[in-house]
Amino acid sequence: MTKEQVEEAEKFIRGFEYGIVATNNPETGPRLSGLNNLAGQTLQQLHFATEASCQKLANLRLDPRCEVMYATMESGQVQIAGKAEIITDEALKRELWQDWMNEYSPEGPTGEGICIIRLIPASIRAMIC
Repeated sequence: MTKEQVEEAEKFIRGFEYGIVATNNPETGPRLSGLNNLAGQTLQQLHFATEASCQKLANLRLDPRCEVMYATMESGQVQIAGKAEIITDEALKRELWQDWMNEYSPEGPTGEGICIIRLIPASIRAMIC
């Protein structure tokens, strides 16, 4: 991708509150679900939040390979495939923490209710109108 295409794709993904993630579970198969988009997304620094007790997180622990998609009928789509990494670094969790997360994790970034995920991209496909 050219520098301009990267900038356009990053602007596109920042416009979404959620990304749709495809995970896989060896027993139940593929699963699509939402991930909360965190502020400051770039194609190389993708961070998401989700409830710590959800099935998608269990799937990512079994198989970290996943794909996140952002799409609208009017504007196109961006798909990012790679591996998910569960963030355990407290300083990074504090940096990425948002107020809405306190509802699910009243203890804040050190609590167990919210998990932050980093997507390490392996491939990026974009078709933006």
